[in-house]
Amino acid sequence: MLRPVMAIAMREWRAMFLSPLAWTLLAVLFAIVSYMFIGAVSRYHEQQFAYNSFGGGGASQLPLTDMVVAPMFGNIAVLLLLILPLITMRLLADEKRHGSWPALASSPITPGQIVLGKYGGLLLFLLVAVTLLSLPAWLLFGFGHPDGGQILSGLIGLLLVSATFGAVGLAASSATDNPMVAAITTFGILLLLWIASWTGEAAGDRIEKILSYLSLINHYENFLKGVVSSADLIYFLICSAAGLLYARQRLVTDRISV
Repeated sequence: MLRPVMAIAMREWRAMFLSPLAWTLLAVLFAIVSYMFIGAVSRYHEQQFAYNSFGGGGASQLPLTDMVVAPMFGNIAVLLLLILPLITMRLLADEKRHGSWPALASSPITPGQIVLGKYGGLLLFLLVAVTLLSLPAWLLFGFGHPDGGQILSGLIGLLLVSATFGAVGLAASSATDNPMVAAITTFGILLLLWIASWTGEAAGDRIEKILSYLSLINHYENFLKGVVSSADLIYFLICSAAGLLYARQRLVTDRISV
């Protein structure tokens, strides 16, 4: 059962890194994140200098991780929200668009194995991307005393957010043979999840609680604060599982109609 999944995952992973689009997006993302990191560090030094000038005390009294790393990880998530739909849009839509889906559908590989393989390849790509984008955060240990636990918590949160983005993108890609439609659908769903709680206060207490729970950013912010809770972990697992189950069911339906 695992052999087809691993084969598909490795094929997808290699295909992503052989694509100029993936390398271009990674290079652009890293350049933007590095620029934001340099700006955040410069602002931190300015605020620390002002703090010390007014007799605030030592450098350790301003939280380096809260002022530099947490905002940077938050911005990385926003950038991934914008960029990942361009990566996930081709995962399954291209199979249908280029006519390779009938051959794949008639093979012994099950829809579940196809979905897990595609998702596994995407996760490998995201692991490389998140590791690369988080490198500036670890540089802080060279000249300061950041909270390693909080950085690790934020990194876990970023990986979970990326995995959720990927699952939603895979679900959208399974529903169409047009990659651009898949990208737009993915972006729309992710944006709704991101801003779900923005209108909660105007909708009443009960609706506010529901929208607050559905809001992806509310759960992600806890990781950025250094808080790893089972409720947040379950939220991201549910979102990812829902996307994968939808994609599987969609492929089952498409397989029957082939």
